[in-house]
Amino acid sequence: MNQCIFAMVRKANRVLFRRYQEALAPTGVSIVQLSLLRALERHGAMPLSRLAEHLAMERTSLYRTIDPLQKSENVTVKNADKGKVKIAELTEKGQETIEKVMPYWAKAQEKVLKEVDSDNWEALRDILGKMANL
Repeated sequence: MNQCIFAMVRKANRVLFRRYQEALAPTGVSIVQLSLLRALERHGAMPLSRLAEHLAMERTSLYRTIDPLQKSENVTVKNADKGKVKIAELTEKGQETIEKVMPYWAKAQEKVLKEVDSDNWEALRDILGKMANL
């Protein structure tokens, strides 16, 4: 029997997570926080529920991740005009944080691509994208 796809992807996730965490450590920003900041940068302000869905995160995990970003004034979370919806938005300081952290991320990305067959990266990206949309 072939090895379980879940086990292989989960193991790869843990290894990659550690690599990126180590690379970003000097910045004080985690890879998960950076992913959240980048999502707001790309898509603009959005409801927390949509942000959690976009990042494939449980809402409780999102709240734990976004709380320090609010405290450090990288993100604001405000009530929507109607209902109980809360809207997350990247601040100017958050944009500056992204700019500060991205060189560290780029070095991690470069190292990972050197260690794996970067010629197959596009195919792997497509496969992972399909898995993320199951």
